Amino acid sequence: MKKSAILFALLIISVTAQIASAQTDKDKNKELLVKITKFLEEKPFDEKAKQYRENAFAFVAQTKDVSVVVCGGDLTKEVTKKKNKYGGELLIQYSLAMAAFKLENPDKKDDENAAQLAGMESMLKTYETMLAQKFDAKFAGMDDLIVKRDKGELKVLIETANCGKKKDK
Repeated sequence: MKKSAILFALLIISVTAQIASAQTDKDKNKELLVKITKFLEEKPFDEKAKQYRENAFAFVAQTKDVSVVVCGGDLTKEVTKKKNKYGGELLIQYSLAMAAFKLENPDKKDDENAAQLAGMESMLKTYETMLAQKFDAKFAGMDDLIVKRDKGELKVLIETANCGKKKDK
């Protein structure tokens, strides 16, 4: 009887340790994603940026801890145009920043408009950093989004896009 009690206690300790370890890994992944997102805003052309961007995007795509909605239409049409030389990097930044926002603000994980705004703001900061480093990053559609941001119109643009909301049939 004592052996089974000891085995049961060891099993409970083992399961508790695994849960604690998983929670620690979850927290580390969240912190890392937030750091990478900020890093990419500041150094989008760093020699490690491509690898960080790919790994972070793979994490967001595979994790069950957070999900993001990449809004189409007027909100991202300028980002995805072929003539936008760094559109792919900017679209990934938008996605990473939304995920980072939701992980940092679990009370707002269902507030899609707030996440979209955080994603757009991060993407525009990244674009401005790109512009400061490389003239060929300039793209009129992105400049238009910056003008809207500076006029305080970004929030309305996002609300109008109705991202993440199911449309009534």
